[in-house]
Amino acid sequence: MLGTIWINFGLGMLAFLVTLGTAVASNVWLVSLERAGIAFVLFFLAAFPIRWLLATFIQSSTPPIVTDTLEGTSSPLAEDGVVLEIGQQVEQEDQTFAPLSTNKMERIHPTEDPATVAEVVRRLSDE
Repeated sequence: MLGTIWINFGLGMLAFLVTLGTAVASNVWLVSLERAGIAFVLFFLAAFPIRWLLATFIQSSTPPIVTDTLEGTSSPLAEDGVVLEIGQQVEQEDQTFAPLSTNKMERIHPTEDPATVAEVVRRLSDE
């Protein structure tokens, strides 16, 4: 799970204080304390599934951490059981490098004569 039990406690205390502050204005202090205690328990317990969901989303979106020992883990730095140093290149004989070749863009000739388009723009700007 993400974080520690202190996150649950902090969320519960925040709910306790907000509930106590709002309830004491219109209730007896004993009722306000009771409602604030219920809010603390509910928010304390609700923080567990929230922390669990956040941990699963964060773990699924981040790549696995590469450690010094690669036993039982797959690493992008390992190639056939050999750990590569940073900057070291893997020579692959079956794949050859081919630069990207792009064709020149064909010139698109306008369907309208530029002189006609300029004349239309002049007429429209006068109106």
